[in-house]
Amino acid sequence: MSTNVLGPRLRELLGFWPLATFGAFATVTVLLVLPVIGIVGMSFAGKTDGAGLVDNYATFFTERFYYQTLINSFVVASLATLGAVLVGVPAAYFVTRWDIWGRGFVRAAVVLTFVSPPFIGSYSWVILFGRSGLISGWAAQLGIDLPSIYGAQGIVFVFVLQFFPFVFLLVSSGLRSIDQSVEDAARNLGSSEFRSFGTVIAPLLIPSITTGALLVFVASFSEFGTPIILGERFRVLPVLVYSEFVNEFGGRPAFAATLSVLLLAMTATALVVQRAVAARHSHGAQTIRPLEMQEQPLIKRAVASTFVLTLTGFALLPIANIVVSSFLKANGPILLAQATLDNYRHVGRTLWTPLSNTLLFTTAATLLCAVVGTAVGYIVVRRRSALTGLLDMVIMFSYAVPGIVLGVGLVVVFNEPPLILTGTATILVLAYFVRRLPFSVRSSVAMLQQISRDTEDASINLGAGPARTFALVTVPLIATAILSGALLTWSNTIRELSATLILQSGPTVTMSVEIFNEVVNANFGLAAAYGTILIALTFLPLAVLFWVMGRREEVLV
Repeated sequence: MSTNVLGPRLRELLGFWPLATFGAFATVTVLLVLPVIGIVGMSFAGKTDGAGLVDNYATFFTERFYYQTLINSFVVASLATLGAVLVGVPAAYFVTRWDIWGRGFVRAAVVLTFVSPPFIGSYSWVILFGRSGLISGWAAQLGIDLPSIYGAQGIVFVFVLQFFPFVFLLVSSGLRSIDQSVEDAARNLGSSEFRSFGTVIAPLLIPSITTGALLVFVASFSEFGTPIILGERFRVLPVLVYSEFVNEFGGRPAFAATLSVLLLAMTATALVVQRAVAARHSHGAQTIRPLEMQEQPLIKRAVASTFVLTLTGFALLPIANIVVSSFLKANGPILLAQATLDNYRHVGRTLWTPLSNTLLFTTAATLLCAVVGTAVGYIVVRRRSALTGLLDMVIMFSYAVPGIVLGVGLVVVFNEPPLILTGTATILVLAYFVRRLPFSVRSSVAMLQQISRDTEDASINLGAGPARTFALVTVPLIATAILSGALLTWSNTIRELSATLILQSGPTVTMSVEIFNEVVNANFGLAAAYGTILIALTFLPLAVLFWVMGRREEVLV
């Protein structure tokens, strides 16, 4: 009897989906959990033999040079988050609820801003508002002393313009999920539009606002490119991690691991706090009639249009400047008002290696994400259990792991036998894969939640196995979602910088690293040419996503 019972049970445990679940767990454990554990373990390694376990932490919290970077990171991330909420929420409301001028342009501008590599925009602001900047120089001739783009104020300013699309997109989506009857009830009781928003609509938007704020905070706190370009003496934690890890005198991996743990602790704490706030204010109301567009008096419409168009214009300014600068003659950091193709000619001689590496690594990571993410999405939706819930949570945790932290963790794990992968193409592809896997998972989950499993059950009842049913029935049903996730993965992977800087070597240089090197060397013309090519490669998949597939821009988040 026991053998008869054990046989079916064993076959069930060795079935397609149990093995797929185990494989998914093994993958995220090796590529995400073990690197995190590795950097935590290394952070407790003393600076010298016999030193205390907490020696690195003691050094950090007792020397102002080090702990000030944590304070600086928290300050600029908090101010950037506040600024992004203050401009993103009203912008989303005006575009979604009011018939302002240029609504289509604003939506396209937000998408462009969202996918533009942050560090490219940072050096663009230097070209415009630096000490020898185009606009700052013109203003100086008029006797106008503009605020410096360098230091904390410059970093916060750029962060707000780079990351407010997180808030804009999520609040826009949240507004579309609110039923018109909610506002009608408030207005019928005598509330004005402003009071109705503050007392009725805004509380329903708290999950959207807090999620957007979380994404801005995590992105700002972990961003490496902007602070290293604009920070000068204002040092933040991600820059310190990088400098300690790749120090020209050999670096201090143990201390860099300590800094990475502190960086991860802050971003993970932000994730936990946001989830608690969102869960407390979540509402399960069903939307039958979404909030309607409202006609406004000319003055209000003009003011709102001016605010939104000015905001998006400033956000697009760096991208426009990059494209224009790529066609200007450059003398190091100085751009001359002379049109030329010299930048592209020079870039063309060295373009093949970074371009081919970027396309190869991005494509490989995207395909991995599409395959694994689709399977994980099916497991999460169709095979719900405490175990699959844990799998979903661990994969989503990668949102809270900054790229530079993941890079350090992968070096810790894969820099010794039996697997020495540091500096290889494999480690870069795996890093991109585990960082962007949530895009494919969430895209598949969203589609599967809307599809009945009757067709899949019928296929299994007719004798098709789980694997065959998944490949021939489920995958075609969610093909659109798979493609959407793949396009988003591509657009976000191709501009990855922080993890790449830690993991790459000379033969595996990418476009992002090449741009970073040219910016550091003050070759702005060449950086602009590389940047223009990268922006085009980033935006093309999104053009397919929105204009060919008809998807809304909210799919970005």
